[in-house]
Amino acid sequence: MSALLLPNDILSMSAQAARLLVESGDGDEALLYLALLESGGDGVKAASRLRWADGRLYPAWDRLAAKGLAQPRPEAPPIAIELMGADDILLPPQKKGLPPEYSREELTAAQEREPGFRGLCRELEGMLGRILSDNDLKYLYTIYDYLSFSPEVIVHLTGWVIRRERRQRNNPAFSPRMYTIQQEAFRWKRLGLDTLERAEDYLRRQEGVDQREWDILQAVGVTERRPAVEKEREFIAAWVEMGLSDELIRLAYERTVYQKKAMNWPYMNKILQSWHKAGYHTPAQVEAGDKPAKRSRPIPQPQDFQPSQERIQKNNDWLDQFLAEQQKKGGG
Repeated sequence: MSALLLPNDILSMSAQAARLLVESGDGDEALLYLALLESGGDGVKAASRLRWADGRLYPAWDRLAAKGLAQPRPEAPPIAIELMGADDILLPPQKKGLPPEYSREELTAAQEREPGFRGLCRELEGMLGRILSDNDLKYLYTIYDYLSFSPEVIVHLTGWVIRRERRQRNNPAFSPRMYTIQQEAFRWKRLGLDTLERAEDYLRRQEGVDQREWDILQAVGVTERRPAVEKEREFIAAWVEMGLSDELIRLAYERTVYQKKAMNWPYMNKILQSWHKAGYHTPAQVEAGDKPAKRSRPIPQPQDFQPSQERIQKNNDWLDQFLAEQQKKGGG
């Protein structure tokens, strides 16, 4: 690994790494490798720089690791504060370790001396439709103090969680727990979505996924209207980011069912990744690319015919006999 990843003020790439990337022809692998190179091998920083959906990031990471160009991706469980170590998120050195257990007195003092936090509490109470409990305040202050999110980012984060939970539960009045919002905050921190600009950019992309989610679900055979589950949404987000049309997705679904006899999201994702890599944007391009090139029928070439010696001799004998008979007729 150290021979292939050489971070410095000027980025250096070994010839071996360059050769492997060129031979693979995989643009996502190359971009991820460059991000890792720039980040000194820090996967968290590289992921935050790329800001890819998991459905795009993880497959590229696994392919890169298989070539020995990156450390294997840890198979981490869904982000939860109890399961995360400090090295899993982007925190300043002084905040490494488990989040503090804020006392009621500390939370009360924070509301009194920090106008930003006090105003944030009132804003979230309005968004969630309830008074924040002591536990709610602990979770919120963890996001505000420990993760160092600004009030503006926290409002965006909370609004996103509320919309997601209501969509998934098909309940426009549902109010998520503050613990759920804190879990999403740790995920945002890991992805580097801790500034207003990055948060707004991420939410714009999520809105694009929202707009196409049901159309894509229909393209993969879902007939009863429902929201995508989290893993499905990861794949859908990656396909939207690649700019794939509903028609192309439908063709991939049909081929997946033909091969697997059922819907298989990872298998279908590989099909779409290969088409995207090949530059196919329409079903017609895929069909043309799958068919073998037509070969024109060869035009017969004139042959240099050489008769056998036996045939030549027979012809000569016939000619001699013919001439002899003509002479006899002439002489009579």
